[in-house]
Amino acid sequence: MQDLPSFDELKAMAEKDPQALEALRISMSEAIINRASPAMQPRLRAQMSHINQVIATGKNPNHTNMMLMSELQQQLKRFAQALNAPETLTEHEAKVMPFSRPEASDDTPSRTSE
Repeated sequence: MQDLPSFDELKAMAEKDPQALEALRISMSEAIINRASPAMQPRLRAQMSHINQVIATGKNPNHTNMMLMSELQQQLKRFAQALNAPETLTEHEAKVMPFSRPEASDDTPSRTSE
């Protein structure tokens, strides 16, 4: 796995060649995921996909950083909850209701083929 360049190199890359910086982010992320256990790889890929979606919706670098920070804070809260009160993670369960179609009324056009 390659080493992360220095801050100054990353800054220069962000200013002069943002595509190279993005390629570096993706390649290093893939290397980390590939070194993880096979059981964790799907979860890490899902997390990476979510991060990519957040990045894609950012309006500018500062906005993107704020959204990523918000995502990280949510993950840290959930992690703390899992450590301190794991029983609360399954506290709220949804009630699944069967879907039923409304009855056809007389003013509904029929679907007969002619």
